[in-house]
Amino acid sequence: MKKYTIHEDDVAAKKLEGREHKMVIQPATMNAKNMCAGTAFFPLNGKAPPHVHQKEEEILYVLSGEGRMYFNGVAEELVPGTFMYVPQGIEHRIMPVSPEGLKVFYVFSPPVIQGSYEKKNDANQEES
Repeated sequence: MKKYTIHEDDVAAKKLEGREHKMVIQPATMNAKNMCAGTAFFPLNGKAPPHVHQKEEEILYVLSGEGRMYFNGVAEELVPGTFMYVPQGIEHRIMPVSPEGLKVFYVFSPPVIQGSYEKKNDANQEES
């Protein structure tokens, strides 16, 4: 019988720069064809590099902690319950600000390969 559920704890975290990333739903785990979803945890002082998804849209939702999401260098505040939409081609990055770090749920469509989209651009990284 095909199973349509999976627990986050059944997927190993992948260490990416500034965060731990669990892609829970993806072609390899659930045979998803048009999307992928999972969680990412950013410890305090963990900063993912700015990056762009050329072909994918992304939706994120703050599960716990506080932080800032930078869209093309402009910060927007994040608290639990905040949804974020990242269109194709928009440079973005997350910076946690709370001591407990920041945990988000995300969905990509179409699916991505973890970390394949990262683009460093130190000139655009804001620290405040």
